[in-house]
Amino acid sequence: MSMTEKLAYIKKLRRLTTQQISRQSGVPVGTLNKIFSGQTRHPAVEQMDRIAQVLRVPIHYLLDDELPLEAHLSVFSEDGLMLLSEEEVRLLMKYRGLESSGRRALDALAELLSEPPARLAGNVPVKRTFCYLTSALEGAQAHQSPFLMRPVLIPETCAAVREADFAVLLSDGSMEPLYPSGTVLLCRRDSTPRQGCGLFLLNREALVRRLQCRRGVTKLVALNVAFKDIVVRADDRLECIGVITGSAKGCRWE
Repeated sequence: MSMTEKLAYIKKLRRLTTQQISRQSGVPVGTLNKIFSGQTRHPAVEQMDRIAQVLRVPIHYLLDDELPLEAHLSVFSEDGLMLLSEEEVRLLMKYRGLESSGRRALDALAELLSEPPARLAGNVPVKRTFCYLTSALEGAQAHQSPFLMRPVLIPETCAAVREADFAVLLSDGSMEPLYPSGTVLLCRRDSTPRQGCGLFLLNREALVRRLQCRRGVTKLVALNVAFKDIVVRADDRLECIGVITGSAKGCRWE
């Protein structure tokens, strides 16, 4: 990827104007315009170093056309230089913001998911993932993390299992008759469930419901008519964790 493409990408990513980069780097706007447009094919290393510092990227990322566009950060490890994508950088920043207990939990989860799963029976391939426990989520206190989970092995009997990002254990009859209580539901990470069923956090309470938005009113609706609709008010905190794509069969807890 060329230097001009990377400069345009990082400039947009950092939400900086040419004038802002000029003020922070000391490189004149006219010179920057020629560099960003590719008119200057071999810019001075000192100028590129200043630009790289403002854009918060290694200078070799800009100068090496063999490096991909998304790999805009590098770190040194035991295996040498590693290039990180934008998504990896976001995950790293989230990790750094966790408390020590959260980091330990995430470390254990990453180690678990990196191991090859054992087969449940015969030659059926198995997916190892984690399952949210909704009953535990509902009982979480305000100071506790609501994301309590348990590792689970799921036979890969269909495409829905292979595409699932995680699972959730349904602890009530709110989704009957489609999904009885105790069903392990397959979930795809998505914050926009539209009219589909999803796993929601409403003021730290975990709910598997269908999101309904009509006439300016937002509700979480159960499939079981015995459960009342929950109206989401303006001061409520609603977050969609994932969309339900089906149910898992033959699971085994680890």
